[in-house]
Amino acid sequence: MTTRESFVHHFDEEEACVVEAAAIEHSNGINNINKGSDEFRWAISICIGYECFKLPEYRNAHGFNYDAEAIQAWIRMHCNLGNHDGDVDYLALFCGTYQDYIQ
Repeated sequence: MTTRESFVHHFDEEEACVVEAAAIEHSNGINNINKGSDEFRWAISICIGYECFKLPEYRNAHGFNYDAEAIQAWIRMHCNLGNHDGDVDYLALFCGTYQDYIQ
């Protein structure tokens, strides 16, 4: 099962599309040159970096429907973010934002 399929299984297709749209909105020519071998994992990493899952105003602006804690728990258990081989939000990386998501 791909990362995206797992996400859809736990949440739904609409929420997966919200993740992808949010990541594209935040792509900036530096964080999207190399999306890696799993583009949905890239989208998750960009949403983490821009705090799209955590901050209520960002969740509302993007249209997330599922609970932030449920999405964060899924990322920890099923996303395998530590194996992401593409770009991320580099400022967030240097600030340690991803540490809470990597097992």
